[in-house]
Amino acid sequence: MKEKKRIMVGGVFDIIHLGHIKFLWAAKRIYEPSELIVVVARDSTVRKIKGRPAVFSENERLEIVSNLKPVDKAVLGYEITNSDSFFKIIREYKPDVIALGYDQFFNEEDILAKARLEKINLEIVRLPKFDFDGLCSSTEVRKRVFNLLNTEKK
Repeated sequence: MKEKKRIMVGGVFDIIHLGHIKFLWAAKRIYEPSELIVVVARDSTVRKIKGRPAVFSENERLEIVSNLKPVDKAVLGYEITNSDSFFKIIREYKPDVIALGYDQFFNEEDILAKARLEKINLEIVRLPKFDFDGLCSSTEVRKRVFNLLNTEKK
């Protein structure tokens, strides 16, 4: 029997939509069999990166993501305190693959170089944007909700 590959993804996962689901399934299917570990961003990380709070708290987002079918394990990320904060979770779980979304701004070469230094054999896969009829980003969902609320007030 083939050994499971450990695949790691990370994100805010604030307002779960079809784009998230397709992303998680695509990551899970990079290798089969696989174990998909999802790192959910801390509230403080969301504020630093997005410049605003998440709609749901980190514990609520963790609980939601934990209950999604393709997810084998969901964990909270570490607070961003320095340039090593992101790599701390990689050190802890030692994934075989990190799957990045089309809109995640990580320097893949820097991650791979640091992994080599720490003797972690790692592959990075950049997944595409999943186009379909409907909402495929949290920003689009928020805009639609905002427009619906404004329409109802009129």
